[in-house]
Amino acid sequence: MKKILLCLTCIYALASSGQQGFDNQQYPVKGNLVKVKDWGSRALMILSDNYFAATQDSIIFQVGQQEFDELKSRCSASGWPKGLYVSGLSDEEDAAFDQKLNDLKMYQIAVYTHIYNGKTFDRYMILRVPYEENKNWDPEVKWVGNVYFILKEADVEIMK
Repeated sequence: MKKILLCLTCIYALASSGQQGFDNQQYPVKGNLVKVKDWGSRALMILSDNYFAATQDSIIFQVGQQEFDELKSRCSASGWPKGLYVSGLSDEEDAAFDQKLNDLKMYQIAVYTHIYNGKTFDRYMILRVPYEENKNWDPEVKWVGNVYFILKEADVEIMK
């Protein structure tokens, strides 16, 4: 009976927390603050609906279903706000832009080995970039809630 009561209390607490949509979502994982050593591995285009088919259970286990649903649509250039991804830059401009990206507050929320179409790839890290902590990063770049980056784990450094 105590277990049932505890479960019902947890369900009630979650249901009454008022979390709706993705705008000001509070997720169970705060994450570790990180800096990116090399932006070259970031996932720019995720075109396939089954991109996460073999890895979604591992990711959901780490971040929960709600955040997984959000990050699927906000983890590539098509889900990023204009100005968070710029193409056609010279090598020098690209390096300067990558440097600017490292001024963002980003949090590691999941690490997984990517598997796609039966092939195993590197270990990747999912980074959450909350707007509220980055609203002064560039006054012309705005988004609602969070955006996400997926990079090779080796390209990211956890800040101490």
